[in-house]
Amino acid sequence: MKAVVVPSASSRIEDVRIANVPMPEPGPGEVRIRIKAVSLNPADWKFANDHKPGWLYPHPLGLDGAGVIDSAGASVTDWKPGDRVVLHHSFLKRGVFAEYTVAPLHVLSRVPETVSWTDAAAVPCAGYTAYQGLFRKAHLAAGQTILVQGANGGVGGFATQFAHAEGAKVIGLARPEHHAAVRKLGADVVLDYRDPELLEKVRAETQDGAGVDVMLEVVNPGDARKSLAFLHYNGHLISVDPLPNMAEVPSYTYAASIHEVGLGGAYAAGHMATQRDFAVIGDDLMQRLAAGRLDPMVEEIITLDEIPDGLLRLMRREVTGKIVALVDSAT
Repeated sequence: MKAVVVPSASSRIEDVRIANVPMPEPGPGEVRIRIKAVSLNPADWKFANDHKPGWLYPHPLGLDGAGVIDSAGASVTDWKPGDRVVLHHSFLKRGVFAEYTVAPLHVLSRVPETVSWTDAAAVPCAGYTAYQGLFRKAHLAAGQTILVQGANGGVGGFATQFAHAEGAKVIGLARPEHHAAVRKLGADVVLDYRDPELLEKVRAETQDGAGVDVMLEVVNPGDARKSLAFLHYNGHLISVDPLPNMAEVPSYTYAASIHEVGLGGAYAAGHMATQRDFAVIGDDLMQRLAAGRLDPMVEEIITLDEIPDGLLRLMRREVTGKIVALVDSAT
């Protein structure tokens, strides 16, 4: 079968290519999925440069995929061939940028018949990250105020939509050319993140100028004080990138809760409860797609053969929304 692979242990993102690899076979508690569509995420090109222990080369990349169950391993009872599924896959396993992949049952979500393959595939990595940060960690609620960094991107765009639907006030940060799109996603206020008066303008949008309840940070500034300054005392900072440096933060000044969000960590740590929650989150978001209450933000649809180039463009930050690839030519 065809797959987008890292050819060898010494390969880099520039070496990623299409190759023929053996068809995978499902083990106990697993199913094989005929992939219909996949989405590209920053983690994909990062893993192409930062390989993981246990990979067997050539290693297929890819975390987010949607498709149809093709066959089932032993002990599989609740799923059957023909079922429509979507998943966020483990970076430790052979990825979804392929015509077929194998996945464990407990991370699968069902894709309603009315949801397209491209829309379903666009959601997992960015959507689950935003959902986990806002609701599983910061417990965002109606009436609160959230500051969303990179509100025109994948994680930021989904976070803006979730927060708006929850009844929170959303302050989005983006370049001026993206302000209209961010407002369409549900932001109440949109500001240029490069504005020298950004801190004052954000605080002016909060109760008594005290700061926001929650900040979602997709790129940290290094020194945590730069982000914590936007929060009120006892606020929540959600960090999607590596955690900010807390070394210069004085004690008893912010009392902030710092939340690290990294979906792949649940696989690396073997934390089954979090992995199972991926399926719960996915089921919720697929229902939102079916009801027309979620914009998957698909900007571009490409083919499997075009994924290597798409990853390079993603690395160069030439992409705003989601790039999705159709894998099955009959789709």
